[in-house]
Amino acid sequence: MSTAAPTSRPITPQSPRAAASGPAGAKPVQTIDPVKLLKKYFWLLMVAGLVGIAVGVGSYLALRKFLPRYDSVVTFKVLPPTTTSSEIATGENTPKEPLERFMSTQAQIMVSDKVLTKALGYPGYQQNASEWIAQFTDDRGAVATSDAVRELQETVNARPLPKSQFIVLSVSFSKAGDAAFVAQKITQAYMAELASDTDSLQDDLRETLTQTLTDLADDIALNERARDRIITLNQLEALDTRLTEASMAMENNVDTLGLVQNQITSLISQQEEYERILGSTGGVIYPEDIRAAAESNPLVQQSLSAIQSLQAGYRAAEKEGLGSKHPAMVSLQARIDGMKEELELTRESIMAKNFNSMLDSIRRGLLQMRAQEASLLADIDEDKAKLNELAKLQQQIRELDRKIENLSERRDQKQADLDEIVAISQMKTSDRILVYQSAKIPDKMAFPDPKLIIPAGFLLFVGLTAGLIVLREMLDQRIKGPADVAMIPRTPILGIVPIASEDPSRPERPETAFHDRPTGIMAESIRQLRVGIVKKMQQAGHRSLLVVPATPQSGATTLVTNLSEACARADLKTLVIDANLRRPRIHGLFNLEANPGLVDILAGVSTIDDAICSTDTPNLDVLTVGSGEHRMFERIVTSPMSELLTKLEARYDVVLIDTAPAIVAGDAVGLAQLCGSTMLVARAMTEKRGTIARLKSELSDTRAEFLGVLINAVKPSAGGYLRKNYKTAHAYQQRGHKSAEA
Repeated sequence: MSTAAPTSRPITPQSPRAAASGPAGAKPVQTIDPVKLLKKYFWLLMVAGLVGIAVGVGSYLALRKFLPRYDSVVTFKVLPPTTTSSEIATGENTPKEPLERFMSTQAQIMVSDKVLTKALGYPGYQQNASEWIAQFTDDRGAVATSDAVRELQETVNARPLPKSQFIVLSVSFSKAGDAAFVAQKITQAYMAELASDTDSLQDDLRETLTQTLTDLADDIALNERARDRIITLNQLEALDTRLTEASMAMENNVDTLGLVQNQITSLISQQEEYERILGSTGGVIYPEDIRAAAESNPLVQQSLSAIQSLQAGYRAAEKEGLGSKHPAMVSLQARIDGMKEELELTRESIMAKNFNSMLDSIRRGLLQMRAQEASLLADIDEDKAKLNELAKLQQQIRELDRKIENLSERRDQKQADLDEIVAISQMKTSDRILVYQSAKIPDKMAFPDPKLIIPAGFLLFVGLTAGLIVLREMLDQRIKGPADVAMIPRTPILGIVPIASEDPSRPERPETAFHDRPTGIMAESIRQLRVGIVKKMQQAGHRSLLVVPATPQSGATTLVTNLSEACARADLKTLVIDANLRRPRIHGLFNLEANPGLVDILAGVSTIDDAICSTDTPNLDVLTVGSGEHRMFERIVTSPMSELLTKLEARYDVVLIDTAPAIVAGDAVGLAQLCGSTMLVARAMTEKRGTIARLKSELSDTRAEFLGVLINAVKPSAGGYLRKNYKTAHAYQQRGHKSAEA
């Protein structure tokens, strides 16, 4: 035994990097690879398929012998509804009811109790379907019709063919001849019932149309009498002439009224003007026409002539030399002035008289015009009333004419419908159902059909087997690979290590596979694991790693020995601590003595330098479990253990601690409170997801950082993916190794 050197190469701590994680509430869903399942259970599915085929063949032979079935089929063609003989002749029509509904109704009628009972009433069953009818016939030869009808309802089927105008009636019997005969009788009964229903319906239609024609004729006569009574009572034989005369009379009165109203307006204007002149405060200023009329008055003319004569004598006296003061001249001037004053008075009197006379004339004319206006308005109102009365009478007559015309058209249409119904009823297609293909004796069985029975047996057994396989896979909670661990929420996967038997290099002992077969698949898996673990520890600044086995078969000790070898060869100063006080194995794997060791240091009977052992591998030391008398389980979770780990972490780059399985002891959880990081080892096909999830949760709640889960001893169970990859990787390693040796 040799002591380890106290020096060590320090690892520079790096800041931890947050691990990626999915949503807290996300729950992974178990997925199944169908290709892998097919390859895994291929032979089982093949056996199930062969068994299914055998069962299908056996079922077919048994059914053919004991439960044969022959189907006799009758095909009916359904014609669209026809309302005119021309539609039947041309094949063109507009369906007045959905054809599908009519076909469904007729299919139900074909299998109705009424039709089936009628079919059973036809003779010939004892001769043509004796075996079938015998089961419903008593000793006296009477047939139990109700029982036979119930039997037929189970064996007779009628259905419309989708997207066509055909109805298929099928009768299933164990004998072909019985099926054909019963199908013929059902067809005969249905066609007779259809003809009866059609005749009854047509009779009802004819009766209805005849009554409608009678009612329409009565309505036409009633309206014609009402129209003639209006014409006779109001003497409207020349209604249009009377309307024209009344309209022209009203137009003349309206034109005359317009002229009268214009004259009234003019007279009112004149009256207002004269009254304004008469009431003027500055004196009356007569219009020019009044003044002109006064000037032409004889009195005014006489006065003007007398004044002119006196003025002529006055001028003659002036010529004779008489002065203006001469008595004769003064007398003449006085007479002239007097005549002028008298003239003015005469003129004023005449103008006043003429003005008043004109005003009175205007007033009388206005009264006459207003009286004429009132008379014309009364005449116009009378004309309007007369026109309205004539228009009402004309409207009544027109309404009656329209009613008579509509009733006549309806009468003609109903008469045409009646004629068409009579014509259609005489045609063979009036029933709308034709027998397109009559019942024939079937020449082959309808059931069983080997094309259906044998594939059905195959599909049934293969499907049932596949369902059981999928159910088993769904219910299987064992860890088989990374996909099963991925279903545990927020659980990192560190990697996988294949089972030693799948390693093409064939290591003698899995615990020393890295040392014995460095080019093997197990060794390569350990290298990949080392890269990921060391990277995480360096990022977080951890140097100690507690390797926790889930169960005694997990293989954590094997992982510790191989991982320590890989770390040492990566130039990392590595120490392996055997903290499994219940079943220690590390000392035996490294060919070392068990004591002094870990428990001796914790008991204070040995030092670190005395207990640590060197190995043949450089950079790799081992701290064994220690002597048996000092193996107290509680000591590994005490303060001395924490202090010891602190000292060892200062000496080594990586400290790997092997411990007892977490499922059988609580040592792992206690040690996890003292270490820097932990990892959980689960053996494939042994541990269950629930166990791993619980242990992962316990380790995550400790002080140490939980790095993830390693899946150990993975088998290429399904699909051959891993096995093929293992072989490829091993072949590549071997070629590289041989090239290096060459």
